[in-house]
Amino acid sequence: MPRHEYPSLTPILHALVKRAPSGIGAQTIANMLGWHYPTMMSELSGQPGHKCGVDRLLPVMDITDSDEPLHFLAREMGGVFVRLPSIEDGDDPVQQQCLVAVKEFGELIAACADALADNTIKPDERIRIRREGYEAVAAIMALLKLVEAD
Repeated sequence: MPRHEYPSLTPILHALVKRAPSGIGAQTIANMLGWHYPTMMSELSGQPGHKCGVDRLLPVMDITDSDEPLHFLAREMGGVFVRLPSIEDGDDPVQQQCLVAVKEFGELIAACADALADNTIKPDERIRIRREGYEAVAAIMALLKLVEAD
């Protein structure tokens, strides 16, 4: 069943162009995208009569060097976004990635075991488990990507 209200992605893009992780300034971002700076800022700040088109999303993410919009979208749809790690070239990349995936999964289980030793998962332990979990998922997804490419 669809929701009746949806949060806007535009404020996230607005914040990105104002403080881009890439260090590129908003004026330069506008120039790189062929967008007049005042128009870009009006569209991203939600000024009346101005709308930011979805086709701007990927270029803004690329130039600002940010995945934040993907994290936002995944969260809103009940999922998570995990960037796949780069795969090292080698004699047998599938075998190497299998070892990486097993190592990452082992670190996740170790984090869980450490946290459960006192039957209470503390906030810092939750952070560690989440970090190790995402790293394990990324390693497994990278393995699957390699297998699919063969």
